[in-house]
Amino acid sequence: MPVQFSLRSNARGPLALISLCRVLPAVDLYEYTDPVKFGGTWERDSLLNKARPEDECGCKSPGQEEFWSGFLRQLKGNLSNDGDFQGPWVHELCATVAYPVIFSSAQLDPTTGHLASSKSPGCSAGLVAMAALCAQSIALHSASDSILGGWHWTDRPVENEGNAVSDVMGSVSVEGCLQLCQERADCVSLAHGPFGCHLKDRCVQHDDQFVSPLVAQGYRTYYRHDGPCAAAAEHGPPGLESQGSAHARVVEIRQLIDTAMRLLEHSAHCLDASDWPISVAEVIDNRIEFVASILHVQAHGTAQFDYRWFRRPPRGLLLPSDSSAPETAHGPVRRTLDRFRIRWALGLDSEVGFWHALLDPASKGASDVDPAAWQTGNTWLETGEVTWHYNDICDFFAKARAGSASLHGSPRILNAGSGPLAPAPIVCGSQTVPVTASDGLARFYMQVYDILGHVPPAVPLQCPTESLDQCFPKHHFDVVQMRNALDHAGDPLLGIRRMLEVVRPGGWVLLRHARNEGVPGGFQLGLHQWAFDVENGHFIIWNPSLRADASAWLLNSGLADKVMAELRPHPGNEGAEG
Repeated sequence: MPVQFSLRSNARGPLALISLCRVLPAVDLYEYTDPVKFGGTWERDSLLNKARPEDECGCKSPGQEEFWSGFLRQLKGNLSNDGDFQGPWVHELCATVAYPVIFSSAQLDPTTGHLASSKSPGCSAGLVAMAALCAQSIALHSASDSILGGWHWTDRPVENEGNAVSDVMGSVSVEGCLQLCQERADCVSLAHGPFGCHLKDRCVQHDDQFVSPLVAQGYRTYYRHDGPCAAAAEHGPPGLESQGSAHARVVEIRQLIDTAMRLLEHSAHCLDASDWPISVAEVIDNRIEFVASILHVQAHGTAQFDYRWFRRPPRGLLLPSDSSAPETAHGPVRRTLDRFRIRWALGLDSEVGFWHALLDPASKGASDVDPAAWQTGNTWLETGEVTWHYNDICDFFAKARAGSASLHGSPRILNAGSGPLAPAPIVCGSQTVPVTASDGLARFYMQVYDILGHVPPAVPLQCPTESLDQCFPKHHFDVVQMRNALDHAGDPLLGIRRMLEVVRPGGWVLLRHARNEGVPGGFQLGLHQWAFDVENGHFIIWNPSLRADASAWLLNSGLADKVMAELRPHPGNEGAEG
């Protein structure tokens, strides 16, 4: 049964609205409820809320402080000389320091492909930096076409390495290892990794096979196709190159970025205030850009995977940095909202994949695709028509215009969180009203159109709900409508506030959502991190960690002068919902 929530903007004007937004005690908007009783992931969240900055970002545990302070000095020193984060030092510091530490702190789950730790990692901020460092190292390797001064390399060691010529154990740079091999006539290949340099006497062949991804992690085989190994070049590169080396690198980059994201859940509350030269926003933005790079390859058939770790990526309009909890707050509410931002970015793949399936003609009849939703998407592609609202929106539009038409110009409706199906203008009586569609994932939907070869009848604007005030002028729309999308937000209360800022005084914000949508998936399915309900006529926003009475907040703050919350019968699957 859907939750119907309607609120009318306070008609006292923009100054009152702005003033109230600024003085509102934002940290008190959500009530923290210890999620430990929900078990599983939520029990872990309860522990994360109690983590101390000195443990996760100070990195001063007994016996570890000297190591982490040394790594931090190396990282900051190199970055001060190489702000682009692309020099040879990236590979050396990853291979000799970071990679072995990452894989001693986390294990690769063969079922999910995720690196996971069964205990609190300790110095999670340092591990985040290490994961970012090694993700960049692999990305730079991919971009350089696996050639360094005549040397080629593979992503994993070959199984048949030949006889050992010499082994140098300990920390050895890649360049130093290659030099050692060049100085010996009997060395034609080598294995290099976190624990040393191993010179070999065998030429790498085109039919060579490679060790399992779980074996010799962090090691690569380096080889040449000249001199005594010139004959091997006639048959092409070794097996992995023809079996999808680029794909293997993408998988490894994903593992490392997602490892950084999961470690960020331990350190987001202290990372930005620490000495570590990496920020929460930087890690999240790189996860977002990685997804965009993957979709670019799928859309354009580009064999070259074009991704680098961006040190200072533009914030853009993908993920808002604002929150309903102030920057100075580090209590459980703030920490929980930070984790929801992180999990939002980790859920992107699921949401984009959902819409890809609904817009793909080939997925018709697939067992995991709802047939009515698939039909809605494909009808929209053919006609531009989609049912995106209840039949009462023109009534709300008329009420809004009656009080504000002479003050605020042309009629407009905003369909926020629209998904990829941007609606056509709506006819209200004798008037055709323009409808603007916006969505925080619009840029990804544009890539999905390209992947599937679609020419969409209309496209949404790129704008997350929490950033609507950056995308549109204040008091620009008569009605703002959102359907089954606010539960995807990292901070629903902030999203509601932003909707109120772009709706006109006396206008309406209409929220239509399935009741308690996040519950069936345990608040872990895709982007569904929240549930909505109606209790005693009040609109309630909740999940295992946070709870807010949105009706009381809006009325007590003066942001709205009328709030209606009710449960309605479901209108049927008239539109695809993410």
